[in-house]
Amino acid sequence: MRTDDPQTGASSFGQVYLRQATPADADGMATVFGIAFDDYRRGLGVDAVTLGAMWHPSFSARVEVSTVAVSAVGDVVGFIISVPPGVEEFRRDSRPRARPRFPEMMGWRNMWRLPATFGPMGLAFARRRTRPDEGYVSMLAVRPDWQGKGVARSLLLGVEGAMVRAGASGVLLHTAARNQAAQRAYRRAGYRVVRTLRSPWTDPAGINAYVAMRKDLEVLRPLSR
Repeated sequence: MRTDDPQTGASSFGQVYLRQATPADADGMATVFGIAFDDYRRGLGVDAVTLGAMWHPSFSARVEVSTVAVSAVGDVVGFIISVPPGVEEFRRDSRPRARPRFPEMMGWRNMWRLPATFGPMGLAFARRRTRPDEGYVSMLAVRPDWQGKGVARSLLLGVEGAMVRAGASGVLLHTAARNQAAQRAYRRAGYRVVRTLRSPWTDPAGINAYVAMRKDLEVLRPLSR
């Protein structure tokens, strides 16, 4: 059951409540990301703490387009980064953006893993990028001990409503072709594969293809009025 607080903008979905991320949430987002994204850990050859530290500046620069799922005790247990049509994903203002020191975190010998891992992801987005009327889910992560409890579904529902209000005709996202668990979850939420994108090489985590998935939001538009 969903309840909304008009004063804070937070929404409650069962065991968690959702709200707009703040700069203070970057720590929690980095922790969840480091634990949940095992493909990134394998691809880059780092542990969960190092992976979270590597992406912390990125989360800090994207709080304006991030929603966090918070438990009753105040822990960030999941988050989603979603970009409505016409909105920049990364903050573009006068505030300095910290730059992670990847060579110090990974070691120079492992720097080849960055392009080897993220090159295929970039190619996948380039081959099926968002259209002007589409929103984009850049990242969705849920802490493993909270997976299977509806947190991801709640995050998707929350941002889809915002996308409808922003005038999006649909939402696009990408995920590894071999990640069948994620694809099943997205299908249950109404997403369908619109393109399979083969990589020219297999990345260090063993991924050689991505799928682009899309949900049509036109059917939700009458409900938002």
